[in-house]
Amino acid sequence: MKRLAIIAGKGHLPIDVAKTATADGYDVLVLPIEGQADADFTSYQTNSIRLGGIGKTRLIITQHGIEELVMVGKVAWPSIAALRPDFDAAKLLGKMITKGDDNVLRLVAAYFAEKGIETIAPDRFLPDRKMPLGVVYSGIIGDQRAISPEEEGTIACGVSVLAALGKHDVGQSVIVQNGRVIAIEAAEGSDEMIARSATLLDPDGGVACFVKMAKSAQDLRLDMPVFGGDTIRFAATAGLSLLAVEAETVLLADDLASIRAACAAHNITLIGIERQGRP
Repeated sequence: MKRLAIIAGKGHLPIDVAKTATADGYDVLVLPIEGQADADFTSYQTNSIRLGGIGKTRLIITQHGIEELVMVGKVAWPSIAALRPDFDAAKLLGKMITKGDDNVLRLVAAYFAEKGIETIAPDRFLPDRKMPLGVVYSGIIGDQRAISPEEEGTIACGVSVLAALGKHDVGQSVIVQNGRVIAIEAAEGSDEMIARSATLLDPDGGVACFVKMAKSAQDLRLDMPVFGGDTIRFAATAGLSLLAVEAETVLLADDLASIRAACAAHNITLIGIERQGRP
């Protein structure tokens, strides 16, 4: 039987992957990250891990004879002091200290690969949960209304900003209004960025848009961007009504019907966009 390890962060995506993998014939071992994973994994074999315990984590995976690994769920990175690194993690820290998120995750994947453990993207088990291309919701389910030139320009502005920032391993999301950058996602994440933008948006300043995309060289096996109903609710509270999310590279935290229902409840227009020249 095929075996799969799931390093599980916060949210229900880890349990969604576990259910699908089990249905696909995998024997699943869930490794909930202590203090972060919050789904109910009682139906699965589990072994809790620490973020700083990478050596122990790899040992657990190899002892179970597992050769495939998925990392999924939101992870809040603690300070180095709070990380309490084990011996192997401490050896990696010297390489990690000057690296951005993407390069750090590549080092971690390479560390697992040394023992024949392949890291695979979560969308392999959730292919129908990738953001689709086109208008997802705009007032009536199935409505494919034309996007106005002003909306197109605002979205293009956000895409341009993220394309430039992504080369520096910075941010997956931005809020723009009338050609101005209102907020850029940093370590806090998309939802918190939206929350702090609420007082910066001008109600009379023209179209404002939240744009989310994978970074230019982001390895989607290791860190696939996620978008879901929580972000829609944060956007509505902040006064946003136009959201543009990159198709195919962003994973939906909820099924498409739930995403559309959230948009309908908050009068949100959601568009799946494609960035030209994506490597």
